[in-house]
Amino acid sequence: MSFLFYDFETTGADPRCDRPIQFAALRTNEALEPIAPPITLYATLSPEVLPHPQAVLITGILPQTSANAGGTPEAEFAARIHREMMVPDTCAVGFNSLRFDAELMRFMFWRNLRDPYAHEWKNGNSRWDVLDAARAFRLLRPDGIFWPTDEAGKPTLRLTALTEANGISHDN
Repeated sequence: MSFLFYDFETTGADPRCDRPIQFAALRTNEALEPIAPPITLYATLSPEVLPHPQAVLITGILPQTSANAGGTPEAEFAARIHREMMVPDTCAVGFNSLRFDAELMRFMFWRNLRDPYAHEWKNGNSRWDVLDAARAFRLLRPDGIFWPTDEAGKPTLRLTALTEANGISHDN
């Protein structure tokens, strides 16, 4: 089994309507040792797709950035990601991935005539959302991890806040 840790950057917050603009992934073995080089892919956007201004502020990725970074049309972008996800015995791992990234990916695969579900179960594949594990750890075993709070003093499980509170680099 291998783990494929992945994340998307997108043109907005709606996985049904917005488009992926960047995909990053790292494949590891069960001991979490990298077994392949990191992957960073960019998609060029169709002229009718405009990123939400808030998405640009969060990601720092403009349509021009994607094109200048060797971005490919979404069909090629989707095909490359589909190949990575379809490697047998892959567990696709992300943070808030079940509620956003996986849904975004299914819509992208569907738009580009790829099976939107096979990567989740076929060939012994599976998926895991680390956000769900973080919620359980915080409730059941809170020691050993610094749990940040937001401006109102409420606990937050935002990935950027968790990594910052625990001294983990959070670079693109």
